[in-house]
Amino acid sequence: MGKLKRGRKNQKARVNPIANNSKKNFDKQEIKDENTRNSKILPLINNLKSSVPNDKTMALGAITVLCEDERMRKLLLKEKLVSIIMEQCLNDSNDEIVVESFGLLRNIGIEEGYEVTKFYWRSNIWTAIEAALKKIETSFKFLEESKSLPLAATEDDEKKAQGKKTSDKSKEQLLFDFTENILSLIVVMASGSEDLYDNVFQKIDPVLKLVVDLINWNIPTMKTTVKLFNSLLDFIYEFASESTEFVQNLHENSQFDLHRLIEYLASPAQSKNTLGKVYIEGIKFHLYEALNQADNKDAASTEILNNLISCITTINLDNLKKNLSVIDNAKEPIQKKAPEEIKDIDQQIGGDTPETAQAKVDVQTLEIAIDLITSIWEYIAFNEANPQDPVTLSTDLVQVILQLAYPSLIELLKFEMQNKEALELLDKIIVCLNNMCWLFLSSENIPVEWYSDALQLWDLIVNISSNKDNLLIQKDCLSICWGITKTLGGEIKSKVNYSMIESLISRCDDLTKHNPTEDNATSLEFFLCAVGFLGSLAPVIDNTEVTSHISQFLLSSTELFATNQTDEPKANEIPIECLNLIYQIFGDMSYSYDYEIYVKNNYHEKLQALEPSIKSMYKKIDKNRYPHLKIRAEETWATLGRFIQYKQSERD
Repeated sequence: MGKLKRGRKNQKARVNPIANNSKKNFDKQEIKDENTRNSKILPLINNLKSSVPNDKTMALGAITVLCEDERMRKLLLKEKLVSIIMEQCLNDSNDEIVVESFGLLRNIGIEEGYEVTKFYWRSNIWTAIEAALKKIETSFKFLEESKSLPLAATEDDEKKAQGKKTSDKSKEQLLFDFTENILSLIVVMASGSEDLYDNVFQKIDPVLKLVVDLINWNIPTMKTTVKLFNSLLDFIYEFASESTEFVQNLHENSQFDLHRLIEYLASPAQSKNTLGKVYIEGIKFHLYEALNQADNKDAASTEILNNLISCITTINLDNLKKNLSVIDNAKEPIQKKAPEEIKDIDQQIGGDTPETAQAKVDVQTLEIAIDLITSIWEYIAFNEANPQDPVTLSTDLVQVILQLAYPSLIELLKFEMQNKEALELLDKIIVCLNNMCWLFLSSENIPVEWYSDALQLWDLIVNISSNKDNLLIQKDCLSICWGITKTLGGEIKSKVNYSMIESLISRCDDLTKHNPTEDNATSLEFFLCAVGFLGSLAPVIDNTEVTSHISQFLLSSTELFATNQTDEPKANEIPIECLNLIYQIFGDMSYSYDYEIYVKNNYHEKLQALEPSIKSMYKKIDKNRYPHLKIRAEETWATLGRFIQYKQSERD
């Protein structure tokens, strides 16, 4: 089951077909697209409407392959592909066509996100899903009954059963694919938005029952494919990661036995099912987190981290990269190949080689494990008993973090950089490392070993950031640098040069002057990280000119965002963060730069001039939608008046 790309939207502008009247200026890509439409797209679309099963099957296979390419997928969607599949294929009498159709809708939903999944729901796809679920349930009951011959079976009965083996395997595989496609489609739709999740969740009970029943059916002996079994675990994991209510329902489900499931995956028969083991750790973590079992928080987190690292370190990254390599098959027919004979129940009908299929499973294993580790950092950084107080991390937990988890993450990070991001996990690794940096800042005592590790991480992250144009990755890299700066203080100044600061401030200025190419939320988050990093650097850089430049940037940013008020919470966080950093930078007249910057540049009057706009901004924040932001804004405004008075009296 493919990992979801939540909330993904198509940000490309639609092409205006009448923008250029002259053939000379007519877009070459449009000509190419029109040729593709006539030669490939329309014939396939027409075949989907055919009454001949073979035509439909061949068209579905070809379209499934074409939809992996973004441009081809867009061309197909323009021809109302989704509507045609829902109208012509989902209720087809041919089972293979139905299975392929649901799988194709799932794939399109993953790639296109909310707009498409919203269309699915509004087109009443749930009716088709409910019918499919009933069919799946009935089919598995029949399969269970037919798995063993009656005790009084004759030799002829056994021969007949043996003769049906190949066709039965094909039918079983089709059922397993059908089940996986339906469950993953449900997950894709639920991940589209909060309203879609709520709609799906209201109908989740019979789906959860089916999933739990199928899991139990596979214990103690696997009767489905490992792929389907892992898809069942994926379904539970995905919903458990999104909803405390789902976790509560799962916990109260008498048929779901987590302990038995853990034992089964620890058995020799499941020794190679690394993905399943990671899913179990994820389900275990979300159950633990949602049920507020905080008494043994460190011990539980240590155990889960240990198990996750044990899973991912069994994966050979070099072999993984080799098996993921795409073979150039441009001259091959656009269709899936089927093996001559199904020799094993886990062998798929068509598609990837076993090596490539396993490589994709390994990437998914790494992806989910990294997501889980990221969530664990966030979980253990919070002190439930006293939210305002730092956490105390146990010695065992710190040891696992620094001796197992951190080296594994660094190895993955280096591998991605050295291999042109072959695993496409760079962004997730950086987010995970960022959460780890801030975990230690939330700790009562920062481990001594982390100081040297943080310096090593700084070099890696700065190198990545300087070679990446992606604003989202740069933002996360900047957040790591912010956390490291707060950790190391003055020790970091040898790593920072003036051009780095100039470049960062210039980038922020550009983001406020022009419409950024990335979405606005990412731009604001980048700006906020820049403010935090620069503001933390200013008092420790030991260079009055640099501190002056940074503090002026903080003041001008405060004025810009407080004056141009918006409902966007990130935009309101920026002036709040700027002012709190100014309070820290100029908190004492004894600082060597205080007189040169604060007094000589008349910051007293500049801060006074900001008071009305800061008050207006705080007043306009909706306390019902953003209660914590409202409180912080009020505290910042109240502190501003006191800070101005304090600085005035400081030199009297």
